[in-house]
Amino acid sequence: MYLDSAILVKLVVREPDSLFYAGLVDGQCGVWSSSLAVTECWSALCRKVRDGDIDLATRGEAWARLEDAIGTERLHLQAVTLPVLRLANRFIGQCDGRVALRTLDAIHLASCECCGAGLLLTNDRVMRLAAETLHLPLGPTAG
Repeated sequence: MYLDSAILVKLVVREPDSLFYAGLVDGQCGVWSSSLAVTECWSALCRKVRDGDIDLATRGEAWARLEDAIGTERLHLQAVTLPVLRLANRFIGQCDGRVALRTLDAIHLASCECCGAGLLLTNDRVMRLAAETLHLPLGPTAG
C-alpha cells in the first residue's frame, strides 16, 4: 500500500477521515511513500499551525509519530532516484492532453510503481485521475 503525503498527515493529525485511513493501513505490511513525503508532511504540518488548525505542541507530537515510523516496518520510503524521475517523466507524457499531472504527483505515482506497493491511497483528484489514466491500482477514499 502506498500513501501520499496528505494521507500520511491524516494518520498523525486527527482530521474528519483519519479513522477511515487508519483502518485501511492498520495491520498492513509494506506501507510505502516517497522520500518526498518527509518535506511535504513537514510543510503540511507547518501550514496547519499557520492556519490555526493545530498548535505547536500538536505539530511536534505529529512530527515525532511520523519520524518514529520512517525507516521501520511501519513505513518504507522510496528514494527519489533517476529511474523514479524518468518514470515520472514518462507518466507526465502519457497523461499529457488528458490530465495536467504535476511534478510532485508524478514522482509519487512513479515511486508507487517502483516500490511495488500495490494500492495507492490518495484523495488528490488530479493524482487519482492520472492513476486511472495510467492504470495504476487505487485504494478507496473516505468520501
